[in-house]
Amino acid sequence: MKISQILPFFYENSSFINVSHTRSETGGREASSCASVARGLGWKHGRRKGWKKRSKWLHRDSEIAPTASHPIFGFLRSLQVFIATCGLLCITILTVAASELSVIAVGDITIGSRMTPLIESEGAGVFFEGTAALIQSADVATASLNTSISERGEPRYGIEHPFRAAPGLARALANAGFDAVSLATPHIMDFGLEALEDTITELEWYNVKPIGAGITAEAAQLPAWVPVHVGTDSASTVEVALLAYYRVNEFARYTADPLAYAVYSQMVDAVTQARQRAELVIVWLHWGKDAPGNHAPTQLEESIGRQRIFAHALIDAGADLVLCQQLHTLGGIELYQGKPIVYSLADFIYDTYHKQHSRIVMPKVTFEDRILTSIELIPILTDAPNASAQDGKAASYTVHQPSVLTGEAATEALLDYKKRCAKLKTEVLIEAERGWIKGTI
Repeated sequence: MKISQILPFFYENSSFINVSHTRSETGGREASSCASVARGLGWKHGRRKGWKKRSKWLHRDSEIAPTASHPIFGFLRSLQVFIATCGLLCITILTVAASELSVIAVGDITIGSRMTPLIESEGAGVFFEGTAALIQSADVATASLNTSISERGEPRYGIEHPFRAAPGLARALANAGFDAVSLATPHIMDFGLEALEDTITELEWYNVKPIGAGITAEAAQLPAWVPVHVGTDSASTVEVALLAYYRVNEFARYTADPLAYAVYSQMVDAVTQARQRAELVIVWLHWGKDAPGNHAPTQLEESIGRQRIFAHALIDAGADLVLCQQLHTLGGIELYQGKPIVYSLADFIYDTYHKQHSRIVMPKVTFEDRILTSIELIPILTDAPNASAQDGKAASYTVHQPSVLTGEAATEALLDYKKRCAKLKTEVLIEAERGWIKGTI
């Protein structure tokens, strides 16, 4: 009898079923066959965050996220599942390193009213169909959310292209595997406080933690805490802290908004405090609009030079990973004091507009006991395969969700990113359609 035939029976009748993960040949983590069947039953898994019911199957009056102690899907590390049905079936599932933590980050997710018909007809989950499995493979997944999620509010005066996503995006982010998203972004306040409040409510309802913005300025400064299960005891957890900040110049129009602004002393103090409790500290720092000509090599280097001052200070204060982001900009990765600084991941989703950078990377950063072991660079295609780059112009084709590049296209994207990293004195190895940055272990 196949496991796919047995598991649904035990789903209804057994007291518990436990699953874990094995390491794939390429170094990533893939769910066991039990996990695959569980996903078919509508459950979503984070590698050490336990199982939770996919919210697309649920309504507002249902539970969203059973914990790792759920009687059906408890998550334990070293495990054997014994099922007695016409004989004894044993499936041994290997444990993972208790001290190892992985983080995946993606750049700006910018969605506006042009996408509302698609969200209403197909659901916002369509945006992540090509990358959800990768996002779910990490212990912590985070993104830069450059739009509000609401049906309320009016566009602010003077904003040429205001963005506001239809409800449904928060649920899609949760289903895709994101744990926390930065709201310290240029377009989060396009429709005012009402839309921001709705965004925070929607995200929290689906257990996606908002960072960098709040109902009050004080709340915006608070870190998000993501618990991650470690070791062989499912009750053993560590916490990952995430902070987010928005850097604006002195001529910014709206500086009274409840966002966490990038004030040097406040950022350093917040990281220092989080360091005392957190296993890892991750900081987003959004630098807003790209300057004219910023895509030229010299201007990009100057921009990174300004960001580097802040990024180095955050590492010195105790941050383990700094994610600098700037609109429509793709940089490289620097290793400072053995810690990675990512200088902008470009657009992951940019409404119906063509991307300035359609071939980007998704970094998967792995730590062991807070020491960087490796960064896996996954090449991603964000535009339709045959779309021409027309930055700022609306696309006339059906929106293409991000997907993993393969073959020659993957190699070309990785070679381009290797050059960007080389300017930051970071070596990238390319092997089997993946890029690799070695850590200190």
